[in-house]
Amino acid sequence: MNFYIEPSVIEKYPQLKIGVLIVKGIKNQGDMDEIAKLVETNSESVKKKYAGKEITKEPKILDWREAYKAFGYKPSSYRCSAEALIRRVIADKGLPNINPVVNLYNMISVKHSLPAGADDLDKVSGTIRLAMAKGNEPFVTLGSREEDTAKEGEIIYRDDKEVLCKAWNWRESDKSKITEESKNVSLVIEGLEHTRPDEITNALNELKTLIQKYCDGQAETYYLDHEIPKVCEESKVENRHIALDLPEPDYHFHESFQIRKQKLKEIREMGMDPYPHKYEPTHQMRALSDKFEGLAVGTSEEAEGSTTDAARIAGRLVLFRAMGKNAFGQVQDETGRIQVMFNRDQTKVNGLPEGEAPLKFIEKKLDLGDIVGVEGYLFRTQKGELTIFASEVTLLCKTLLPLPDKHSGITDKGTRYRKRWLDLITNPESVKRLQARSLLVSKIRRYYEDSNFIEVETPVLQNIYGGAEASPFITNLNALHQMMYLRISIEISLKKLIVGGLSRVFEIGKVYRNEGLDRTHNPEFTMLESYAAFWDYNDVMVHTENLFAHLAKELYGTTEIGMRKDKQGNKHLIDLKTPWKRLSMKDAIKTYGKIDPDKLSDDDMRAKLKGKIEDEKINNAPRGKLIALLFEEFAEHHLIQPHHIIDHPIETTPLCKLHRDPKLRDEKFVERFESFILGYEFCNAYSELNDPELQRKLLKRQNKLREGGNLEANPMDEEFIEAICQGMPPTGGLGIGIDRLTMLFTDAFSIRDVLYFPMMRPEE
Repeated sequence: MNFYIEPSVIEKYPQLKIGVLIVKGIKNQGDMDEIAKLVETNSESVKKKYAGKEITKEPKILDWREAYKAFGYKPSSYRCSAEALIRRVIADKGLPNINPVVNLYNMISVKHSLPAGADDLDKVSGTIRLAMAKGNEPFVTLGSREEDTAKEGEIIYRDDKEVLCKAWNWRESDKSKITEESKNVSLVIEGLEHTRPDEITNALNELKTLIQKYCDGQAETYYLDHEIPKVCEESKVENRHIALDLPEPDYHFHESFQIRKQKLKEIREMGMDPYPHKYEPTHQMRALSDKFEGLAVGTSEEAEGSTTDAARIAGRLVLFRAMGKNAFGQVQDETGRIQVMFNRDQTKVNGLPEGEAPLKFIEKKLDLGDIVGVEGYLFRTQKGELTIFASEVTLLCKTLLPLPDKHSGITDKGTRYRKRWLDLITNPESVKRLQARSLLVSKIRRYYEDSNFIEVETPVLQNIYGGAEASPFITNLNALHQMMYLRISIEISLKKLIVGGLSRVFEIGKVYRNEGLDRTHNPEFTMLESYAAFWDYNDVMVHTENLFAHLAKELYGTTEIGMRKDKQGNKHLIDLKTPWKRLSMKDAIKTYGKIDPDKLSDDDMRAKLKGKIEDEKINNAPRGKLIALLFEEFAEHHLIQPHHIIDHPIETTPLCKLHRDPKLRDEKFVERFESFILGYEFCNAYSELNDPELQRKLLKRQNKLREGGNLEANPMDEEFIEAICQGMPPTGGLGIGIDRLTMLFTDAFSIRDVLYFPMMRPEE
């Protein structure tokens, strides 16, 4: 295809940059619903981006406003396509819903604040070129039959016969518009002075990925500018060196950053090191407070005379107020805060040049958030507050960004989760909750070790995934040119170790499931899995409830962990004392759902579930799956105090041993239990299947479901079958989600509260 920029355009706009995407063989009937969701998500991000801002001050948009003024157009009547679309989004009018290709390039346009457009190549006559209008070129406006002309001097896209796009990127022509029948298209993304080359290529590559995902086609990308102004082999993106020109972040222009940066410069000019290598505190804040709790440690005069107990602390300066000869501050570490008194005559600053006043330096050059070391002597104020009389202060880290407002803190949850460091600095509850998580993991390890389990580590990258019903994350191992999966479970590897003769093993590690995000799910989460040879699911039940009771006593001194909310928001006092109540899945449905599955046909069950579960999930579901769905809909939310729900249908898992009871065995029930508290599942456990013939049969069935389109079904794992053929003893297995466990024990509302860095949606 011939496509070029005329020299007169380059001469007038030497900073012009154009990304060209040529796609041939498209099917412009992609999934409009999925594209609509994508457009909506990106539109929300654009609204947040421009909230409280004036769009005309966006440098990239300002470039186009100046260009349109040069054509004699008023910005209020003619705007570049990007500005017009962004204004629609901000005004909640949404982007036009036309067809997949148009919807996708409009979305990219508003996301990157760059004009974008397209032409149907099969409707173009000869060469496409960006040109300066002479004033006599014919143009038929989109949706009109009346012929018009472009203004003399304005920039236009044209072919060998007529104008394709008037006023640069204002309107398409009716001739080359993109329709559902378009097969071969040319798309452009444009930028002027304040658009970086990598912004063009990044947007271009994103658009290419989306077009190919939803519309197929063979695509080529080109980058045109004053150096190479035409589509050719040399202008292909892969053949051009596009320098990555990283922009300065917004906070570099904030006044507070500029002031602190100046202070940093002045401190360095004094010959001081604002970032020393080491400091050795003698106490953390809480330990110091606990040590002297209730003790009379001395007066300020005695501390000034160095006759009271000495202390050396380090942390962030989070409060400071000058009071003439003295100044008071608070220094914070992860355990708490302690008050510090700085004195004009006695307090020294480490490294401060001779002749400089220490207290003045502290007042003028230090800021809230700076990390300092303080050495001095303890005393109590008249109000009884434990305080350090500072004899020497050392600047350990000069900060360039301020802390969040001390009164309102971080009110936006998205900021709390994404910038967890700020949350930890300003929110003691977050620190306590995440410390409790670490304590829980430590106590779990000790419990298992005391039960004669050994901790092992198994691969996260696997050739074949399995052990749960979930979609995997897929990656590539470059060294072996091989597709790999992030594990969705730890189960298979641990069972192989049981086959190898290790009788009791456990692992606490990350697993990855390519699924949605909600209040109780994160695609990356931490699992505890354990396996004990010669146990069955009854042994595992006792082991599990004892673990929960043990953790409660370690954290709270009792099996009562306090008031907790169920799924409906009702509060309950939860007691984890043993033994826990045991109910079969069918009995739970009878007890709490007032439904007897044994008296219902499969169609009766489907009728009960209709309107509660999607039709596609129940229409072809086998009986066992229908029983499990009845349990989820009618019984699960009633399980407030701890319950073990035992004896599940075999359709719920391919890795569990058939029930030993002949009647339940004939009905294809397995020895599986799940533990529920507050209506939430916390554990999953089996009497593990060790019959290789049945295991093969069940995995073949799973593999058939997977090939039929069930992305969460397990693939066939011949190596695992081979290991089972080698002989696996009777084994009890258990899986517990550490994140959800932490939510229970710390009374956290969301899984994000117990993860240091949870997965976040782009708009958050």
